[in-house]
Amino acid sequence: MVLFDLHEPEDGQDRFFLYAMIILPFCSSGSYLFDAWFHYRYHPEERTYEGLLSTIVLVFSYLQYCAPIRSRKALAIYYILLCLITELASTAYLLYYIQIKDIIEIIFYSCMLVFDLLFTIGLIYCRVYNDYESHIVVENKHLFHFMSRLEVILTIFIPVYMNVKYTSLTRNIIAYFLLFDFFSDSYSRFQGIWIKSALYLFATTTTISVATEWFYFNHQTHLYEEISLISELVATILCDTIIILQFFPFHFKTQHVQNIAREALRFQQSLIAANAQTSIAINQAIDTIKNENSKTEEEISNHINIKTAM
Repeated sequence: MVLFDLHEPEDGQDRFFLYAMIILPFCSSGSYLFDAWFHYRYHPEERTYEGLLSTIVLVFSYLQYCAPIRSRKALAIYYILLCLITELASTAYLLYYIQIKDIIEIIFYSCMLVFDLLFTIGLIYCRVYNDYESHIVVENKHLFHFMSRLEVILTIFIPVYMNVKYTSLTRNIIAYFLLFDFFSDSYSRFQGIWIKSALYLFATTTTISVATEWFYFNHQTHLYEEISLISELVATILCDTIIILQFFPFHFKTQHVQNIAREALRFQQSLIAANAQTSIAINQAIDTIKNENSKTEEEISNHINIKTAM
């Protein structure tokens, strides 16, 4: 592949998929930038649209961790450009909340600026500096799975975004909900407490954020909104941590060990089946011997009775 100097497609991938993995994170980050500055410039009183587009496609920005770019320089430029777009978008939201003096939101977007920067540094360290490979691989089927799940989730969230009573900006909770489902598919290959505990906590904090967000929409209690934002910040840390940890092979069972375990399980199952068949054969043989003995005893008894009668 000459364009972008991409890796060759593996099983479950094709060329179109590889180019999509390059383009989708830019589309996601670009929609986030558009929504953020649209809100900063206009933010009308009668809100009919705020943050919906970026919330839908934000999940694809996290797929940058396995961007199939072979050249380290091109990959570094790719990560830096995505980081700049995301930082500009978060800056727009931050400036808006500085104007209206919303302390909680100021803290939230200030932290997001720092987390996005640290995440990009981690990606550059793992993918560019050390040339690590991803152990949680994205395939064609995962993209279609994301899209199918989005259809169901958005039927719930779209009415919230279209309600003029609420300010519903770009949120990560839908992306996190899809991502922890995606990460959990690889749980059987995890080893060690760090990556396993990070996944459990990630799923927990995402669930808390979603639940408290709905409580806020229904009861309009700002305490629920604050809990939701704090949970989303913690979920952001955990999501970034899982993505960085998956670059290190000692967090995963090796394929050799998995093959040994699989063969051991098959051998155990075949041994159990063989023992069961042997037990059945022995029982049948014992029953046959007992039947023969009973017939022999009956014949002897009949013979003795005949002689006695004579």
